[in-house]
Amino acid sequence: MKRPFACCLPSVAGEALAPLRRIITLAGLLISLTLLSACSTVKLGYNALPDFGYWWADAYVDFDSDQSLRLKQDLKDLQAWHRQQELPRYRELLQTLERRVAGEVTAEQLCELVPPGRERVQALVEQSAPLVARLALSLSPPQIAQLAKKYSRNEDDYRSDWVDLSREAYVRKRLDEQVERAERLYGKLNAAQKQMLSESVQNASYSPRLALAERQRKHQDVLATLRRLIENQASPAQAEQAWRDYIERAMRPPVPAHREQLERSIDNTCATFARLQQLATAEQRERAMRQLRGWQKDLQDLAAAK
Repeated sequence: MKRPFACCLPSVAGEALAPLRRIITLAGLLISLTLLSACSTVKLGYNALPDFGYWWADAYVDFDSDQSLRLKQDLKDLQAWHRQQELPRYRELLQTLERRVAGEVTAEQLCELVPPGRERVQALVEQSAPLVARLALSLSPPQIAQLAKKYSRNEDDYRSDWVDLSREAYVRKRLDEQVERAERLYGKLNAAQKQMLSESVQNASYSPRLALAERQRKHQDVLATLRRLIENQASPAQAEQAWRDYIERAMRPPVPAHREQLERSIDNTCATFARLQQLATAEQRERAMRQLRGWQKDLQDLAAAK
């Protein structure tokens, strides 16, 4: 079952969106934080995205005053579009998920939400293309060098956090994450549910080492793309197309092993969620429905806000 991307399950949205969250663009950050905001009741998080996005990006490249002014306005404009055009569509995805989890659900039914989720990503990619092009073409060689150093530090952190762990420590850490995410939706899990998640983590073929290699590939891809655009004095249209091409490579990695791991991870997420739903008690299912409706209300309120 080949799927290029997933953003369908609120309780695992952060993990599913990990490939985009590491992209050094504010559009990528906006995608990630929007869905994370949808998975909480803290609406201030979404409203503060332009400021947070600017601070996040500035930590990578240290913008000058002209870049800062333009980027802050671009982010506000992008969020205004996103609030009006995209939040209602995210709400529709949650409504579909609510209908799916009202009773028994299969992994295939859950993963049917992947294509419409990918459409939302593509819409944001297109809308953000002029912003990203302007930002990319304005960067100086020292700023790109600073970005490279930041990437290197991030890779070291990931290696320490995941790759260097013993197998036992890795399984325990991954399981703790899975339980925390599931309990956001269902509440306290019972022993059988925790055991199922434990078996899922242990049996998964996910490799942190491969994940690090893909992260490094994307980082080098960004740096090479930026340098090529600047050296060739690219036009805005060429920079916009470079952004689209990069996103395509991020969502469908060109390295077969990396792409296969991403696809397996998506399939495993759908299968695990379906199994968890099968093991859920009546009380847990009712709680999950309330949570999904609450997130829908959050999105509705955010979309209506000025």
